[in-house]
Amino acid sequence: MKKQALYKSTIEKTINCPQCGYSLPIYFRWTKLVQCPSCKSSIFLEDEGVKLVGEASTLSPEPSLLELRVPISIENKTYTPLGKIRYSYGRGFWEEWFLVDSKNREFWLSVDEGDFVLESKAKIVLPFKSIDRLSVGKKYGKFVVTEMGEGRCVGFEGELPESISIGDIHRYAHMSEGGTSLMTVESSSDGMRVFRGNWIDPFIIKRLY
Repeated sequence: MKKQALYKSTIEKTINCPQCGYSLPIYFRWTKLVQCPSCKSSIFLEDEGVKLVGEASTLSPEPSLLELRVPISIENKTYTPLGKIRYSYGRGFWEEWFLVDSKNREFWLSVDEGDFVLESKAKIVLPFKSIDRLSVGKKYGKFVVTEMGEGRCVGFEGELPESISIGDIHRYAHMSEGGTSLMTVESSSDGMRVFRGNWIDPFIIKRLY
């Protein structure tokens, strides 16, 4: 028998899917986009209501250490996966998992062919407005650009703190400070964002039941 999770996120509110009427619990107070698990519609949460956006997305099931709303432990800290985005880059795909900790703080866990990166948004103002200013091997302060790439959104599940559409292009640059420390610059139609975090060993991720 499957045990109950030791920690569960609190339901902040409940909405009804405008497409099929399914009752959707919302776990993150600032959720902007949620997928209805019944009809797979994408629903944008506005200040005074909800509306359907984009198209439905159904992701093929893939083996994963993570499961939506099943808490995990990383170095004795608890995180709950609330949503994920899948990006295709031609020969394969990677996933960005949206997590919240026990204090409802936002994190992203990137999973790509066995590589795991845990990051949170950083308040860093970049001196340039285009990711094209970066290139592999170029230095930025103490950081060196180690990887650049892009992917196309092929779908999402759960709830997210931002709006995204199928087909959106996501560009990124990984910058290493040495060791496991990492800074990631991301570029999309909404502009550029910076994240700070670390590469992590997947063997330290524990699911809490």
